[in-house]
Amino acid sequence: MAAFMLVFASCSSDATPTDAASIEAPAADDAPSDAGNTDGAEVGAVAVTGASLAPGGSGGVFTDATQDPAIGTKAPAVTGTNFNGGEVTIGPDGRPKAVYYLAHWCSHCQAEVELIMELAADGMQPDGLDIYAVAIAVSEERPNYPPSAWLQNFPGTVMRDSAANTASEAAGVSGIPYALYLDGENKVVARSIGSLTADQILERWNALVPGT
Repeated sequence: MAAFMLVFASCSSDATPTDAASIEAPAADDAPSDAGNTDGAEVGAVAVTGASLAPGGSGGVFTDATQDPAIGTKAPAVTGTNFNGGEVTIGPDGRPKAVYYLAHWCSHCQAEVELIMELAADGMQPDGLDIYAVAIAVSEERPNYPPSAWLQNFPGTVMRDSAANTASEAAGVSGIPYALYLDGENKVVARSIGSLTADQILERWNALVPGT
């Protein structure tokens, strides 16, 4: 199996996302196989409909097409499965959504999940906003494995990426944590690369839902 050579920017602890030094994502050879897509597997088959987004640049929160040409374009719809084998589709369903691409071994992804969980538990998630987590770059050799255990209490819908990282490539992931903020037509309203503060997460959530 060919190695997956996408290079992720390293997680930053700064309030403003940065890409700092880079680290390689696990090779596909190190990831569990998604052959058969059995329930309970840590990776699963993913289908993509539409053109992939161009990779993001260096760390930051991007809301304008002059900063990021992906803003205003339509993200591809992706269909995969959760850790129980149930089908999950992230696509144009009429509902705004924040989609987080997270690696179990990334300490700043872990911190961002904690913030998202705390905000949701405090009732800060706007009505009408859907939240997704996509578990990417899975490796049995890296810390905090398996991602299914890590994300079992995530306050939203969880999708597992394929062993070949199909979903993350389609989304243009270039650094982690990474997020796409999509309107109901699946158009990119914003995207962020790198760690966010609680205030930054809330700002992006509220921007997706008018009147919040």
